[in-house]
Amino acid sequence: MNEDQLFHELKTSLGQAIEYAEGNSTKARKKTVAIKELATFSAQEIKDLRLQMNLTQKSFAALMGVSTKTVEAWERGTNHPSGTARRLLEILKNEPHVAEDQQIVSV
Repeated sequence: MNEDQLFHELKTSLGQAIEYAEGNSTKARKKTVAIKELATFSAQEIKDLRLQMNLTQKSFAALMGVSTKTVEAWERGTNHPSGTARRLLEILKNEPHVAEDQQIVSV
């Protein structure tokens, strides 16, 4: 793509964005996205997931990007995972092999 084509596309896109902002959305593409609420996990569910994945607390902590002490606290029920960790736990619960598939964990 040369500079003239790029300029023309940017100019067209900007014009469409201005029309959309002014309430004329006939040319704009829009998409509605629904995001599922965050799941909650009990201490036992977290431990069961870790064991299902055949991981130690240390390995599970590394996978989750938290300290081993944090995983210990989750499994005791004294602390609870944050939003980001809860989303990752949900993904791992639904697709336990995703960490291996993505080569994050090697067994």
